[in-house]
Amino acid sequence: MQGLKVAHSEKADSKSRAAETPAVALDPSFDFQSSEYARLYAVSDATAFQHPLWLTAFYDRLAGYRGAEKIVVTGRHPTGGELLFVLPMIRRRHTGVVLLESCDLGVSDYAAPVVSANLPDNAPLAPAVRAVLPAFDILRLRPVRPEHVALWQLLLGGEARKLDFSAHATDLHDNFAIWRETALDGSFRRMLDRKKKRFLKQEGAQLQLLREPGEIRAGIAQLARLRAGRFDGDLIQGAEVEQFYADVAATGAATGFARTYVIAIAGEKIGYAFGIAVAGRFNYLLIGCDYDAHGRHSPGLVLYDTMIEDWMANNGKVFDFTIGDEPFKHQFDTTATPMFLVGENATWRGRLGAAAFAAREQLRRLRTKTDDNANSANKTVSGGE
Repeated sequence: MQGLKVAHSEKADSKSRAAETPAVALDPSFDFQSSEYARLYAVSDATAFQHPLWLTAFYDRLAGYRGAEKIVVTGRHPTGGELLFVLPMIRRRHTGVVLLESCDLGVSDYAAPVVSANLPDNAPLAPAVRAVLPAFDILRLRPVRPEHVALWQLLLGGEARKLDFSAHATDLHDNFAIWRETALDGSFRRMLDRKKKRFLKQEGAQLQLLREPGEIRAGIAQLARLRAGRFDGDLIQGAEVEQFYADVAATGAATGFARTYVIAIAGEKIGYAFGIAVAGRFNYLLIGCDYDAHGRHSPGLVLYDTMIEDWMANNGKVFDFTIGDEPFKHQFDTTATPMFLVGENATWRGRLGAAAFAAREQLRRLRTKTDDNANSANKTVSGGE
């Protein structure tokens, strides 16, 4: 009788799990500006790179330009229809290999699934998700923060591999002066003080947060021009990528999601910086300065320092320099966070393609080592000149 009771219990548990399993679907027309996605995003621990404005601009502006197909998988409560998870991805063909990827394309620093806390963690989710996906040779989700690795594997499977670069962020204090005193090395702080003091003595020296869409778009265009020729493979030199950033910057300014700064002397704008912010975390993305004419002021370092001060004044808790191991980041008391790739070579073509990609990447890295201004493996940003 005891055996019968156990068998009955296991059967009941199986039915219960089946009843709780989300209804999974491929939804290529999913609207990231919808209220249901806004609600899901607000209760998830996804990053700024899954924000409704970012993903809308990514799919509308960049995906088609790069020949990428929009792939969105949703999971809903099987009876109530509540949105429980969204997996934003793309599919594209590269050198004869079909890639299923996170929404990266060189502009997104953190890949994360958007998941509700109500998602059952005992449901067989990966097989259900795999069943609705179109065919692919390689699954490649990157860069993934450590806290999101297990979620991607729960929903898609795949193996995790540590990447050879990190992200860097500094935790802030309520008081800027105290933070500087405790966080910055004494010699660096004194050097920065001298640079900042000399800069601020100039007529009309100021840092300004741009607010009007027109001036923001003009600022992103000027930022791109200031970067021209400084970085090999700088994506913002392409018109579509520049417009993508301009769309995010102009649209996101009203809500505080996007912040575009300008530094000026005597009415002359000598540098710009851009980033996106969610839940007290500012993610720095791009900088462009006139180093030829104003390099003696170290406008990049002055920009970072003044942006951090402004972010603290707006209740900012973290200043995230994002991915890339540029040495200047350590000067701002950053902590390194390892980045991961979650992936799988699903076919023999995928295995051959992955080997070829790895060989080309290794060659690229060997060449990059000869460039003092080289940046991280996945994006080009400026150093602290």
